[in-house]
Amino acid sequence: ALERELWSNATINEEVLRTLNVIFANFPKLQISEAATLCIPHLVAALKSGSEGAQESVLDTMCLLKHSWSTMPIEIARSQSMIAAEAIPILQMLMKTCPPSFHERADSLLHCLPGCLTVTIKRGNNLKQAMGATNAFCRLTIGNGPPRQTKVVNHSTTPEWKEGFTWAFDVPPKGQKLHIICKSKNTFGKVNEISRSNAECSIIFSCR
Repeated sequence: ALERELWSNATINEEVLRTLNVIFANFPKLQISEAATLCIPHLVAALKSGSEGAQESVLDTMCLLKHSWSTMPIEIARSQSMIAAEAIPILQMLMKTCPPSFHERADSLLHCLPGCLTVTIKRGNNLKQAMGATNAFCRLTIGNGPPRQTKVVNHSTTPEWKEGFTWAFDVPPKGQKLHIICKSKNTFGKVNEISRSNAECSIIFSCR
């Protein structure tokens, strides 16, 4: 009934949000119910456009659900966390604009929600070698994961790849680095490194 109440109101009802939090806190078994999962998109919407009081109730409820993900069936936990991940850009904004009392809860959610990192390799400039033609490609790795690789563009010092690579994460990969290495393959199959760049990956990202 409360989930329908959230659907039916054009404005965010703070009392309904507070009541939801009380119900989930007092009846933990409801946290794994379909109704709880269906409420999450409305919680995200309230977090985005609700009043400060509504946002506070939403943060309390989402943190309550988050603490249960480790004990509920994995399919339900994954479903709830994936839906809740839609709140990532809103939580990032709240970390900059919300009262200090929000920070701990928002930060806690940001460090547990799943997401994706998409890297697009567009082109290279002035990729000259001392000897031989430049047959360039890029190799990408994150942490100890398997490498990803673009196609080889033959006989060009300004290759264009326009290739995208996506990594999915159950939780943000704190402390890991994205390595992008540009290499060239000669006629005999020997590979030489042209250039290398590192980008810190200790950020919150979402899949769009």
